[in-house]
Amino acid sequence: MNSSAIIDNFKVLESLKTDEMIEFIQKLVRINSVYDPEVENANEEEVAKFIYDFLKKEGFEVYLDEVIPGRPNVIAIYNGNEEGKTLLFEGHTDVVSAGDIAKWQYDPFGAEIVNVNGKDRMYGRGTNDTKGNVGAMIYATKAIKDSGISLKGRIKLCIPVDEEGLMIGIKDFIKKGWADDVDAGIICEPEEKNLCLVQKGALRLGITINGKMSHGAMPLSGNNPVWGIGRVVTELRKLENAEKDRLGKHEYLGWPSITPTTIQTPIKGVAQINVVPTDAYITLDIRTVPGQDHEALINQIQGILDRLMEQYDSGDDRFDAILEIIDNRPVVECDIDEPIVKALSKAYMDIMGSEPIYNGVPGATDGTFLTAWKNIPVVVTGAGDREIPHQVNEWCEIDDLIETAKMYTLAALNFLNDN
Repeated sequence: MNSSAIIDNFKVLESLKTDEMIEFIQKLVRINSVYDPEVENANEEEVAKFIYDFLKKEGFEVYLDEVIPGRPNVIAIYNGNEEGKTLLFEGHTDVVSAGDIAKWQYDPFGAEIVNVNGKDRMYGRGTNDTKGNVGAMIYATKAIKDSGISLKGRIKLCIPVDEEGLMIGIKDFIKKGWADDVDAGIICEPEEKNLCLVQKGALRLGITINGKMSHGAMPLSGNNPVWGIGRVVTELRKLENAEKDRLGKHEYLGWPSITPTTIQTPIKGVAQINVVPTDAYITLDIRTVPGQDHEALINQIQGILDRLMEQYDSGDDRFDAILEIIDNRPVVECDIDEPIVKALSKAYMDIMGSEPIYNGVPGATDGTFLTAWKNIPVVVTGAGDREIPHQVNEWCEIDDLIETAKMYTLAALNFLNDN
């Protein structure tokens, strides 16, 4: 790095207002942005408008782009003074439910800062996943703007809705053309600042098993779909073990998995202990690793259902099932030689004083679709213990957030200014 780049880096880091950033993150956490279709105005709109107003006041080119009524993405752009590449920072506004608030030691929407073993932590839903990292990426970009240094290209901020759901926010962002000029992305998620280059695929399936309702005292006059549940789950466990044997344990992602997550019977109406239900429904959360093809897995599962339907095709033991695809997110990877990886690696070493840790994301992120649909190289990294998301008493260390903001700042300069 030449001397002018070193001076620029120092100037930008001096412009990073970390105390303000922590206060900003607290304000984000205090806005409840859990999406609940059963509750009026329970969505991301309030926090999105708060971010929009802040970025507008700070002089960014900023847009509030509605995905569906009441659920807007925030998109902001900072243009440098020279032509160049476009770097995307991405982090979502939605958070998962706090669950039983009585189980929380701290107010889930209080953003209280507590010293634990000599380290300050901020507690609250979203501190870790991922409002803390949204604050870090915004303040990193703001520091570059405020410093006034020369910048090639542009930084684009995407702050979408619904990452915790079906990711309609990032899908809308891509479909509307916002990602067309993006050369690389940093997905701001809690990964202990590990540089995650590969993300597990996610295949969500539903299986409806049809039966016949009858009195529990006369089961032979009906057709109990619950027996079908047992057959399906047993066969799926065999398939999961076969895939583990075939692929082994991935260096970063661990084992592939096929997980039955919900069982509902009957699908509609009231379940009663003395009634054979009409039907049953199973959902599957399948997490895949490199070497697995989603279409092949779908065909294998359909083959299991076809075989069971042929094997149990008559009488009160008849098996009849329908498979549906709920969501399909492929495995995606980023090559370690990509410029964005090198930019982040150098930033990590400058801030942390050690070699970066490379890793993988155990689930999918919004970055999955940026790579799968637009072939954009992305790295997932950010502050926060990887085991903490979605837990009671979610937290993130203040120092971790500050280090992450500094890393984002230098990574942007490295990537855009070719430092």
